[in-house]
Amino acid sequence: MNNIEQLDIKGRSVLHRPARDLKKVRATLVLLHGYGADEYDLMGLASYFNPDIQVLSIRGSGLTPYGGASWFDIDMLSDGTLRFNIDQAKVSTQGVIEILSHMQLDGIIPEKQIILAGFSQGATISNLISLQKPELLQALLIMSGRLPDDMVEFSGDTSRFNHLPVFAGHGTHDNVIPIEFGRQIVSFWDPIADLEHHEYAMGHEISQPELEHIQAWLEHVLSKK
Repeated sequence: MNNIEQLDIKGRSVLHRPARDLKKVRATLVLLHGYGADEYDLMGLASYFNPDIQVLSIRGSGLTPYGGASWFDIDMLSDGTLRFNIDQAKVSTQGVIEILSHMQLDGIIPEKQIILAGFSQGATISNLISLQKPELLQALLIMSGRLPDDMVEFSGDTSRFNHLPVFAGHGTHDNVIPIEFGRQIVSFWDPIADLEHHEYAMGHEISQPELEHIQAWLEHVLSKK
């Protein structure tokens, strides 16, 4: 991966692909990986995105039993359903907010230029950040994720999200996070934000058609600045 540097921000590994022209950064795309992956996992996507966008990829603070990083622990219950540790998820959420705020203070991220993108478990953290700090974001990109319980049961002021462009993509053959959870995301965001959503004939992954839709969506978001 050419032109990518590794930063240490508040003790966390952050990969950084600078924009083509440091004086004309159009946006900052922040990538949050899935369970068992790391900050390198999604960084290969950077070449798909406009070179005037700087790209950051943050490593989760937890470790899985199988290697790789995580944002929170996941337990399988006796009935086969998965339960995630919402307290750990909230700690991870705050940690990412602190990293982004620190990078804004250091001048690495211009204000109101953050496009937050999460895959799988990283999508859950992205949703939580958007719930807590929508004013921090320029847009939200959700890939193969699910809502935390806080959002499923959310009854707060939804007017805070009116400005927020949201992209949600999910595979109809996803056996890790079934499509029903993706449709739950659509049901949450559609009435309150500027939502674009797609379903793909794929599993728990990111496909070429989804990447092409994301590229077009990003250009649309940037054109509205």
